[in-house]
Amino acid sequence: MVASFRSQLGSYRYHRCDCGTEWTEHVPHVDRNEPVSGDEVLDVHLGLAKFHGRLTELFDLSPA
Repeated sequence: MVASFRSQLGSYRYHRCDCGTEWTEHVPHVDRNEPVSGDEVLDVHLGLAKFHGRLTELFDLSPA
């Protein structure tokens, strides 16, 4: 399971594996006001073209 949380202090991902181990990962904050480059857009499209799985896996959401 992976759950993402965002606060004023930063963005975090909480992981829990099937064996019961849990850990937290600090991820860089994304400034949504900053423009993205054409290369970044192409990287996203290439990644999506190769993705085969559930939508929840793509967005790091746990199933409800």
